[in-house]
Amino acid sequence: MRRLREHLGLLAFVLVACSASGAPKAPAPLPRRRRPTPAWMKTRVPPLAAPLPGTTGLSAASCGGCHAEIAAEWRASTHAHAWVDAQFQQELAKDPQVAWLCINCHTPLANQQAQLSVPGATVRSPVQGANPLFDPALQAEGVTCLSCHWRPEGIATPHANVAAPHPTVFDPELRTEASCTGCHQAVARLEDALVCTFNTGAEWSEARPGKSCPDCHMPRVDRPSVAGGKVRDGARHGFPGSLIPKDAWSPEEAAVFADWKPGVEARVELGRGLATGGGASPQVATVLLENVRAGHMVPTGDPERYLELNLEIHDATGQPVATEQWRLGQQWEWWPVARKLGDNRLAPGEIRRFELAFPPLEGGGSLHLSLDHVRISPENHAHHKLGAYPARRRVQSLDQRVPPTR
Repeated sequence: MRRLREHLGLLAFVLVACSASGAPKAPAPLPRRRRPTPAWMKTRVPPLAAPLPGTTGLSAASCGGCHAEIAAEWRASTHAHAWVDAQFQQELAKDPQVAWLCINCHTPLANQQAQLSVPGATVRSPVQGANPLFDPALQAEGVTCLSCHWRPEGIATPHANVAAPHPTVFDPELRTEASCTGCHQAVARLEDALVCTFNTGAEWSEARPGKSCPDCHMPRVDRPSVAGGKVRDGARHGFPGSLIPKDAWSPEEAAVFADWKPGVEARVELGRGLATGGGASPQVATVLLENVRAGHMVPTGDPERYLELNLEIHDATGQPVATEQWRLGQQWEWWPVARKLGDNRLAPGEIRRFELAFPPLEGGGSLHLSLDHVRISPENHAHHKLGAYPARRRVQSLDQRVPPTR
């Protein structure tokens, strides 16, 4: 959980009440139910004193000894960089008293945490103790293999009847949103200016796209999970999203996402507008921006993310005659009380129109469109002194001829 002082939402707890029927006397009061602890307020995996039988360790490096192709995909993922992410580390340092909440999603294994914490009287007073099983090398792996695949009885797998040197547990939920929303649905107001709003799970649920999170973010692939093993209906483990890396990709890492397509696409239509004052009617370029693939809002997750859409019109000599920029994202006021001011993101399946009028071009011309997904604004990037840290990715670039005005 990042930017606790800069994210907003309300943590909703649904209490289900039951009552007796047909009885002449008032029913006995139900015992008071405790509200469930949100997943991001506790570690996902408890302290482990030893690896599971048949395994060589707790780390992704250990798992990769047999599951080499899967481990290579994971190493390219943002999950693998969840702890070492420079922006995350800067934000942890802002308010160390509440960092214990953030690390439960960024390092979900208890063995990854130097101190073990459970909720106390306030968010700033958790009950903490030193962790003798802390492993700094394991911490650096971020969201590692056992974050999703550990079970008390063995290694969770989406396949039944698996023959492995270690115990396995068949868990079909690995292919459902249940594997993802523990961290990707974290919404709470903890103090006036201490808030968190990662609402992707609710956005997906409301959209009902007919696909689960892994259907899109873990594309299916038929392959053995170990060298020489049985070919099965498996899944890739790169977990692609915006494809803004946490550091510079190697060629091997970039290859993991070579066939990934962004959730949004833009196209441009040219037309004529209405003439005013007796002059020639202007030309109009209409951008149609569509959330064509994502089953949630775009952008989603960190409310600092936004799409930046730029359109430029040039005459036949290459001189600009009209330019426009649009921003799609959330708008927040963070202090003294965090509150959302606006939200113009793209909903699943939505098509948004943007128009730019420009004077008639008798000799024709050209247009250039660019669409960037931005992780962090230039101002905050500079404030955090992030240097070469990747802040944006070009989602789409389009060049199109503008025919001469008739």
